[in-house]
Amino acid sequence: MKGGCDILGLFKRENAKAEPNRNSALPKAVAFVDYEHWYISLKNNYGLSPNIKGWFEELNSHFNLIEVNFFADFSHKSLADEIGRIRLFSNKIIDTRSPNGVKKDFTDFIILDNMYQKALSSDDIDVFILFSGDGHFSSVTSFLKNFYHKQVVVYGVNGSFSKQLRETANSFYTLPSEQDINGSFYSTIFGYLKTSQHPKLDEAIETAVKKHRGVPKQKIANAVKTLMENDVISERAVANSKGKKQKMLFVDWEKAEKYLNSAD
Repeated sequence: MKGGCDILGLFKRENAKAEPNRNSALPKAVAFVDYEHWYISLKNNYGLSPNIKGWFEELNSHFNLIEVNFFADFSHKSLADEIGRIRLFSNKIIDTRSPNGVKKDFTDFIILDNMYQKALSSDDIDVFILFSGDGHFSSVTSFLKNFYHKQVVVYGVNGSFSKQLRETANSFYTLPSEQDINGSFYSTIFGYLKTSQHPKLDEAIETAVKKHRGVPKQKIANAVKTLMENDVISERAVANSKGKKQKMLFVDWEKAEKYLNSAD
């Protein structure tokens, strides 16, 4: 028996096809992801969605991932829609919804239970990876580091990442990366350019500003500038039906596709 879900017998566990990559030459690691923190913090702070693929690729380059567990109350529709994305990377999806409609958040408790049980039952694990910004997890990270002598790595979303949690870990990483942020801007800008019959520079920027709430307009303008400097998009004067010239944007879609692929 393992995991908070199995102890309580109340929570649903989803299965997946994919498993983490394994490289025996790297430190053996397990990961615990508070997906509510990742998804909601990114959405509220940046208007972005989690880059699960990019995160897995980074982890697999540094660790021999044995198991990656995702926790969330998937009764919320927006999170339920994420299950399909997560399944591509992990077969450990733990639904922490409250039983019998009780409005109580069990997510933290279940993650803590799983982490402690893994520490007690798996001496061969070298690294514990936690994705959460909640300061409540500082006690378990301190316990694993100081009493079990494990390496503890913590990931969190900028703007929703406890200082205490960062300080108790061996190392921490803050997301999203600049590549993730700019990649999302590029995707929005290219989406506008594909659908607009007369794409204009100001409209492209304003479209991205509306979608990415809370992001300074200058950041999006800088992303557009980068695309123009690299000849992905260009601005040219074109005569309209009345012979009057107006500036319009043009796209090198072959180069645009490369930018979109690098952001996936």
